[in-house]
Amino acid sequence: MKETLLQVDGMSCPSCIRHINDALRGIDGVEEVDVKLGEGTVVVKHDPSSAPMSALVAALRDAGYEARPNAA
Repeated sequence: MKETLLQVDGMSCPSCIRHINDALRGIDGVEEVDVKLGEGTVVVKHDPSSAPMSALVAALRDAGYEARPNAA
């Protein structure tokens, strides 16, 4: 399992947390999702062989959010 930190634009309210959780947990290989609304970040614990970065970003884009890896 790998932990990936994503910077997510467009999160503005508590319902965004649910939308992001639903979008990412719908991907096979995603084990945990921790949305930090105040920081605009999401930590995803996932299996990169079945849930690669591109799938995480695409799922968030489909849910209406722009995401990118955060090096912090």
